[in-house]
Amino acid sequence: MIGTIAFYLYYSMLLAFGIVLSAAFSGIHPSKKNLLIGLGLFVFCGLLQLASFLTLGKDLTQFLYPLLTHAPIILLICLYYRKHFSTVFAAVTSAYLCCQPANWMGMFVNTVFQNNAMEYIVRLLVMVVVAYVSLRYLSTSISQIYNKDIRSPWVFGIIPMVYYLFDYCIHIYTTLWLTHNQLVLEFLPFFLCIAHMVFCIVYYQQYELRADAERNEQLNRMILDQQSREIETVTRNEQSIRILRHDMRHVLNSLQLCIEADDKETAQKIIAGYTENIDAATLQRYCANDTLNYVLSAFAARCKSADVDFQVNADLAAEIPMEVMFCSILSNALENALNAQADLPANKRKIKVRLTSRDGKILLSVQNPYWKQPVFVDGIPISTRRGHGYGTQSIRFLTERMGGNCQFVAENNVFSVRIII
Repeated sequence: MIGTIAFYLYYSMLLAFGIVLSAAFSGIHPSKKNLLIGLGLFVFCGLLQLASFLTLGKDLTQFLYPLLTHAPIILLICLYYRKHFSTVFAAVTSAYLCCQPANWMGMFVNTVFQNNAMEYIVRLLVMVVVAYVSLRYLSTSISQIYNKDIRSPWVFGIIPMVYYLFDYCIHIYTTLWLTHNQLVLEFLPFFLCIAHMVFCIVYYQQYELRADAERNEQLNRMILDQQSREIETVTRNEQSIRILRHDMRHVLNSLQLCIEADDKETAQKIIAGYTENIDAATLQRYCANDTLNYVLSAFAARCKSADVDFQVNADLAAEIPMEVMFCSILSNALENALNAQADLPANKRKIKVRLTSRDGKILLSVQNPYWKQPVFVDGIPISTRRGHGYGTQSIRFLTERMGGNCQFVAENNVFSVRIII
């Protein structure tokens, strides 16, 4: 009697265990709505199993178990939650693999004590422990790995996927691996499950540490590059001013000779030329912030030499939060805009910059025409050229680091970067 109760309770818990872990590994959060959907799936699969057990028997029900249980789980998560098949398949097979510690421990107890009731009681207890460990320590890391991209589930879910197919093809659907010592047979999945758990925990921790280090290194490199560009702009302006000061004496001597000779026309030309040189050497002020003026002036000079119409509408205060990061964002956006127009005719090259503040937020917009339609992946334009494509990634990374949002839009042959910080 106890054995029968333990048997049915175990298989009921096994179904719930598979549904919960499959959803958790797929990245589905346990909200009230999702719990109700999971309960409905539990009832549906349970009724299918019960109907199959009563009409077809135990052996055929075990044979059809993937269609009765795993297929509905995969279909629901793929269609309703819009998860990729590779993510869901890796999650379901990982949940299937996590059943093996309970199976092996139960068989171990039955082998030692020859007691079926004790076997299923041990299976229930071990399953509860595995479920707690999986949900508490594994589900977050595994779900992020499986949802990172299409390739990740196939790479990191290869062990549970291969074992799932191996178990059904070799052990359940055929008798190729049937032996008298089932304890030895079940040790392999038991070991693979433990190895898979340890691998996921260790890899995720190392991956996050490496990603953080790479992001910090990238940020420091961008800050140094920005500071170098600012120093270069200031140095160039100072050199121009020193030259103007040096030429001042010659200009005054020339003016004195023109006055003595009563040559007003020549004197006016000398004054106009010197005034033009002063305007070229003077740092153009677009807004109240000096650092932004350095950045905009540097790109204005580059646009002039590249025959690009550079238009700026800036209205910002002198103080900007996290100034260096913001200037790096602006520099990357302008660099991308300038590179995107290299193949356009000179009369169509244009960059429009708008900088303003509203309700305590800084708004930045950079627009430019483009020659080739950009390719977007996850809302970010990418480049197929070697060594390119990092500017937009840096913009998104720095914008998120500053607590803002960015948007990239390509419409009517005009590419726009919109940033709110």
